[in-house]
Amino acid sequence: PGEVYNIGGGRNNSLSMLEAIAKIESLAGRKLDYTVVDAPRRGDHICYFSDLRKLQSHFPEWKIKHTTDAMLVEMVDMERARSAS
Repeated sequence: PGEVYNIGGGRNNSLSMLEAIAKIESLAGRKLDYTVVDAPRRGDHICYFSDLRKLQSHFPEWKIKHTTDAMLVEMVDMERARSAS
């Protein structure tokens, strides 16, 4: 009666935290305040990509509508709007 699907971004729509920070800094035109810790957090995946094959086999018309870049632009725009009010 039910199914479970993993619907992350998949390999083609993913990026590391450092890549995300660099893109946000570029979009925002300023540096972010963050710290890189060399040791991974307990329980974290070193690298993970969602496997969309099951979802796509059950729903072949389904497509990712929002790219990572578009979501980052939206986040920066929303923060700018929030900060301006």
